[in-house]
Amino acid sequence: MLGSRLPDHSPDDFELIRGWRSGDQLARDALFSRHYGRIRRFFDVKVPAAAEDLTQQTFLACIELVDQIEKPGSFKAFVFGIARHRLLRYLRSAQRTEGPSPIESFADSATSPSGIVARNKEHWLLLRAMERLPTDLRIALELFYWEDMRSSEIAQVLRIPLSTVTTRISRARTRLRELVEDLSAGAIDAGGRLDDWAKSLVVHEGPNPEGPQPRDPPSDA
Repeated sequence: MLGSRLPDHSPDDFELIRGWRSGDQLARDALFSRHYGRIRRFFDVKVPAAAEDLTQQTFLACIELVDQIEKPGSFKAFVFGIARHRLLRYLRSAQRTEGPSPIESFADSATSPSGIVARNKEHWLLLRAMERLPTDLRIALELFYWEDMRSSEIAQVLRIPLSTVTTRISRARTRLRELVEDLSAGAIDAGGRLDDWAKSLVVHEGPNPEGPQPRDPPSDA
């Protein structure tokens, strides 16, 4: 029934989608709230000026495409796939009007996207390095490090064969390490610490965190 009360236990995505498809708008809202922060962060770290609009577009598209969700248990991959499509479309449009590099630099910004905390110089170098990766390599690493996605989910988001996911992530990690070391002019050896730095950038704040909060760049001390 539309607007029916959600169960007392915390329903998983499959239950929420099943309720949504049965006409329960509360289930749909709970599902969107659960994933809103992740999708907002996805856009915030790349195109913060357009993040709010692109996030809304993504969830509106979910409403239109709900019947195309083949595996309800992988809604996260489904919604990130839509977000990627919206991002690429936005970047293509921006490139035509603004030039070759529409992705904004978060590392130089005075604001931090919700859920991203740059605690030290290594974090800021890492963010700057990620900005220099090709878009799909960057997305693959964000899904791997920040969203803890399985290879099958990453393949779904990027629309690539499962067999190529491991190779792509390995290539992205190698390039990211090289960029961090280049940006530090050789002062930092990323080595085996890269994974820890990348994972510790994200603080998971719940289903629908507040917007960006002002943060000062870390000092070199």
